[in-house]
Amino acid sequence: MRTLFRKILVPIDGSDAALRAANYAKGVAEKFDSAVTLLHIIEHPGYLLTDTKDLPLNLIEDMDKNGEQVIAEALAIFADFAGRISTKLEYGHAGKKITELSKENGYSLIVMGRRGLSGVKQLLMGSVSNYVLHYSQCPTLIIKGEKQ
Repeated sequence: MRTLFRKILVPIDGSDAALRAANYAKGVAEKFDSAVTLLHIIEHPGYLLTDTKDLPLNLIEDMDKNGEQVIAEALAIFADFAGRISTKLEYGHAGKKITELSKENGYSLIVMGRRGLSGVKQLLMGSVSNYVLHYSQCPTLIIKGEKQ
């Protein structure tokens, strides 16, 4: 018998909401014997450019290091997880990357936090979770953050 949620994608950005989503995804994965992928997307300006020679190298390196730290923090939640866990660090528009990767890799569920670290950008462009809800082709579970 196939499991209901055999592959779960968990986008993480270092926010409390994303870590709560990772905790929730762990519970779902344990119940359904699912594989989990923790995904962090870096939205630095370099992914928009074909020629990144003018970008300060330390800016990109700092963003990459931060991404690795975000993944490590979320990975710690899965320290006692007996299932399959993998991590992925990607570059690009977060909402588009999440929906593309979920479709290309056959994820059966996306679990993500409702409020991330978007700030003013979220007000101007819309939230990543809202984008994923509208464009994902698989079920998406949004974990609400604590009330502000």
